[in-house]
Amino acid sequence: MGQGLRLPLDKRYPGWLAERLGETGVDCAAVVLRDDLRGIDDTSVLRVAAEEDRAVVTEDVTTFSIAMSAVPAHAGVIFCHYRRFPRTRPGLVRLGDALLALVGDPPPAARHAPFVWWLSNL
Repeated sequence: MGQGLRLPLDKRYPGWLAERLGETGVDCAAVVLRDDLRGIDDTSVLRVAAEEDRAVVTEDVTTFSIAMSAVPAHAGVIFCHYRRFPRTRPGLVRLGDALLALVGDPPPAARHAPFVWWLSNL
């Protein structure tokens, strides 16, 4: 992760959240807004993210655990618990704020790919 954390939000997250993060200077993509990512399986999403040096943001522990086994040289996976960050407007705004804080002050583990991180509330 040479230039700081670069993120794609998995298919569960709306495009407006990636756009909101982008407006603050975070290099963030959304699976739902990219024709090359929409509708593909999580292993393929992780593979593309690895090629782009991006750490995937997801709440899908099961499928991304399988994906990490298939793509061990990924850039990173940031897990978000749905109870901490429900997919409601306020929950997603809170998720965006937590991601901003993470990108602004990444953990030491983020300097070494692959890394796995559990995002917590601010």
